[in-house]
Amino acid sequence: PPLRFTPGQTFIPAGLMALGIATIDNGRESIKNEIVEERNEHFLSFRTPVDNYLQFSPVVIAYGLDAFGVKSRTDLVNRSAILFKGELCMLGTVFLLKSLTHQLRPDGSNYSSFPSGHTAQAFAGATFLSEEYKGRFKWMPYAAYSLASGVGVLRMANNRHYISDVLMGAGMGILSMKLAYWTHQYKWGKKKNAFAPAF
Repeated sequence: PPLRFTPGQTFIPAGLMALGIATIDNGRESIKNEIVEERNEHFLSFRTPVDNYLQFSPVVIAYGLDAFGVKSRTDLVNRSAILFKGELCMLGTVFLLKSLTHQLRPDGSNYSSFPSGHTAQAFAGATFLSEEYKGRFKWMPYAAYSLASGVGVLRMANNRHYISDVLMGAGMGILSMKLAYWTHQYKWGKKKNAFAPAF
């Protein structure tokens, strides 16, 4: 069945985005700079490219499960359309906000720190994976969002993002994919999906 909008579904992403905005303060004693100082004191030389690939893992897992015969909530065509719309919304809002806020990254490499695109991608994918398989596997949301959270932690550990960037990216990722589900009309593949199991 289609995912219907309920106000309660906005609480977590809205809360994450509110925390992201609340911690964007650039002052020396701000929370985000204190976390960077701790990182530099204990993990100064830490670098890993894992987050570049891990951000896409929830989407890969979702299609992988389906390929191995573990049916998802939505048929292939409608599922792919939802994913495309969610990704488009997420990428558009992330790049717009990066351009508008012009925040310097903690490593000083450029001014596209806020929000974290990697984290937004990971949480959008986690929302997609969760919605498609939580009816079959009750633990899937926990696994999906833990994986996405790992990406956010790695972005900070790599000194590429502040806590504010990660929190905002997480909220935007979830909300973008939820919005794609809420607005999808399921106009494709109706005959093919007529006998698909509903859960």
